[in-house]
Formats: sequence, C-alpha cells, structure tokens
Amino acid sequence: MINALVLAGSVNSGKLAKVCPEPYEALIPLKGRPMVDYVVDSLLKTPEVKQIVVAGPKELSGRYPEGRVVLVDGGESVVESVQKGFKVLPRDTKTLVATSDIPLITPEEIKTFLFSCPPGYDVYYPVVYKEAIEERDKSVRRTYVTLKEGTVTGGNLFLVDPRIVEKAIVKAQDLIKLRKSPFKLSLLLGLGFVIKFLAKKLSVKELEEKVGGLLGIRGKAVFSRSFGIGVDVDKPEDLELVLKYLP
Repeated sequence: MINALVLAGSVNSGKLAKVCPEPYEALIPLKGRPMVDYVVDSLLKTPEVKQIVVAGPKELSGRYPEGRVVLVDGGESVVESVQKGFKVLPRDTKTLVATSDIPLITPEEIKTFLFSCPPGYDVYYPVVYKEAIEERDKSVRRTYVTLKEGTVTGGNLFLVDPRIVEKAIVKAQDLIKLRKSPFKLSLLLGLGFVIKFLAKKLSVKELEEKVGGLLGIRGKAVFSRSFGIGVDVDKPEDLELVLKYLP
C-alpha cells in the first residue's frame, strides 16, 4: 500500500490561459469536470493507493471523499506544493506524486507502473517510449530525447520515499532552474556527459547515476508504454487531444 500526492497548485498563466479563464490549471473544465478530478478518480480506483493528498486551490474543497482524500493549500511553485503535501503524509510509506494535468491516466496504468518499480531505490520515474505514444495517436506533440535504449518522453508521475524529499527538493529546484541555461547546465553535469547526450550515446543507467549523484538519491527510470502517463495538458492542442479520449 502507498499514499499519493496530487500537485494541483499551478496558476493558469501559460498557453492554456488563452483558451480558459480558470485561475488554476487543475480547475480547467473537461467535459464539465475540473481536470484534476480525472487524476484523483483514477487514484481512488487504484487498490494499492491508501491516502490521497491534493495540494491545490480551495475551490476543490468538498469534491472528494472525506477520510480518503485530504486537501491542503498548494504552493506558489511545484516545490512548495510538494513540501506542503509531504508535511501531512506519513514518512514511512512510499508516495506516488502526480501532477493534475494527466487526465487520461487510468488505474491500470498506475498499477502497472507501481509493479514495475524494483525495490531498493528512493525515486522512480517513468520514461515512455515515443513509439507507444504514436501507436495510439500520431498527432501527439511531446518533447522526446533519444538515449541508447530508445526515444522516450518523461511522465508526470513519481514514486518517492518521503524520507529523501527535504534533502533532494532544493537541489532539484536548482537543477530545474538551470535547464534554460545550457552552458551552466553543462558545467554542472560535465561537458563529456553533455556531448555524449547530444550524440545520442547516453544510457539510462548513466543518466540515473549522474542525476542521482547530484541530488544525493538513488533514482530509477522505469520504462513504460503508458499513453495516459506520457500525455499531459500544457497547451490548447493538448486539451483537444484529451477530449477525444475522455469518456
């Protein structure tokens, strides 16, 4: 049994704001329901998930079963929402962290991911094969990277040991900030590492070791063919896409 944390505090100030006036991305309506509802529903229907914490706006109050789902205020950043969520979660049980913008995720996909995580690591992160996404829908536009094992995209789902969160979260924030400064990022990761990545000769194991070493954790990438894990909503065309598949 595990717990779950849904990050629903992101302000709707990006591309989606052009087509929807809701103040938070999690509240964007999909077929008459807030987008985050679909993520919470799938977690509620996953037998392995015990307690669910939603870090998001007060507008979500009263929407979910009391006792099973707890609502806490979201932070001004993803890092703050993570910190606020973990403050009310037990430290002795692994926690599944999901963003609110993956409404196509299913209980079956969640269960498959959980059972694909081998023991012995602090953080598990799904990487979804490009071919699996395009088998379902070739119109999906994602950011892909090519590694030795194949071309993949990252999923917005993590299985985390709560005991390493405070230690790793600040370092992770610094790494995220540097993603828009290739020169500084290459200095941090090492020029040889970056060259190998650009040459498409980098392996997942090397990536795990490098990032894990920087964050002081044991990380594990979990290969997946999950459409629901690999497709998130961050632009207007994504909204059109998910509406095709939602029941």
